[in-house]
Amino acid sequence: MRIPRFTIYSRETGVEIAAAEKRQQGKPAEGRVSLRFFRLASGSHQIRFLAEPWEAFELARKVAVVHAAAGKESLTHKFDAGEGETVTKLSVEGYERNGKKGFAFSIQRGEEAINVPAPAGEFLFAAEFLKHLALVQSWSEQGEQNTGRRVHHGEQDPASQH
Repeated sequence: MRIPRFTIYSRETGVEIAAAEKRQQGKPAEGRVSLRFFRLASGSHQIRFLAEPWEAFELARKVAVVHAAAGKESLTHKFDAGEGETVTKLSVEGYERNGKKGFAFSIQRGEEAINVPAPAGEFLFAAEFLKHLALVQSWSEQGEQNTGRRVHHGEQDPASQH
């Protein structure tokens, strides 16, 4: 099986962008885009950001913005993990130091942060790859009971009439 995947490596860190699925018991599976940040040191912690397709597209747009003019743009996820709220902030950054342009993806969850610098070509390719995945991952499984047909107010779904 072929899985669309693109990985950016720096000296000590990396980020893998790949197609993914969200599965929850009792709900149809849905397409997602995974950004997995990691350190190259063995046994080190990784942070995964599971984006909805529209968020992947928005992240691609933010890459273009910070590529054109230095700055920082972010997406934030908040969820309750039972032990209180967990906040994950995914950022893309364009900067200039000593007359040279630089770019990076970074993620922060609690006290843990991983920064992945990227050359301009890989940074822009990642944006195009995110756009591609945003489109191909815009799906959800259709259950056997679901006909996929919209039923208007006052109308009955023929599939439910037995």
